[in-house]
Amino acid sequence: MNQNNFTLLHATWLTTLFSSFALPQGELKGQLYDFSEIIYRHLRWVENALLKQDVIISYERPNLNFKYNNIGNMISTCKIMLEGLLEQYEGDDELSKRISADLQYIIFVLSTNLTDETPLKAFNRELKLSDETELTPETIMTLVTFLFDESYKEYELIVIYSYAQTRIDNQRIHEIFQILIDESKFHLKSFAQIMTDLGILTIPRFITSEIYAFDSLEKFLLDGIDEEEAAKEECRAIAQSINHKPLRNFFNFINTQESYHIALMEEALEIFRNLK
Repeated sequence: MNQNNFTLLHATWLTTLFSSFALPQGELKGQLYDFSEIIYRHLRWVENALLKQDVIISYERPNLNFKYNNIGNMISTCKIMLEGLLEQYEGDDELSKRISADLQYIIFVLSTNLTDETPLKAFNRELKLSDETELTPETIMTLVTFLFDESYKEYELIVIYSYAQTRIDNQRIHEIFQILIDESKFHLKSFAQIMTDLGILTIPRFITSEIYAFDSLEKFLLDGIDEEEAAKEECRAIAQSINHKPLRNFFNFINTQESYHIALMEEALEIFRNLK
């Protein structure tokens, strides 16, 4: 196991995850999302294995090109990435064998969809919702800006909380980070679905170590609370500005969830301070 394994896993996880977002509703969409979750678990397993070897982990990765004409073209790219990843896990250790077995099955399933020429709405930039509601140009621009910003932030939070979780020994704080990871995954999935409906889906830009690495857990949590407060304000503002009831209700719902995230981080902060 080395940093190159980890970087390739990271890139493959993101590609399969966003490919699942791009797919129309159906069995393959659910399968590919589940497979992306398996690859994310591989990422975390390898991270823990490298930490035990005192390897300094980097979540930095190259930018990924992500725009496809049809389902088969996109799935072919996923398959090629998975096959390249599989070559990295030919060892006899238990972790390599487990990852290899998972990847072989995922590749087998995806291989049955390589010739599907169904076009993908996710990249057509039509800026129209699936319910065909007409939005004003001002509303569309507000929505597009919000979605690009917030999808990046949710991806950023998944990386930040994942990085933090592997470096915390306290069980309750560890549980809190897992809840926050799961919540951020849900938010990312939700925002990405709206981006797919609008035809503007894209993988977020890469994250540097200055964003996710920290020296002080206390400062990390305090900064995180501030960021969640800012996210609440963003959701409140867009809910008020958008004349589309389903989206307005959705953003109010996300706003309420952010309050729960703040409460969790405040709990983690109190636990940490009591441990000092």
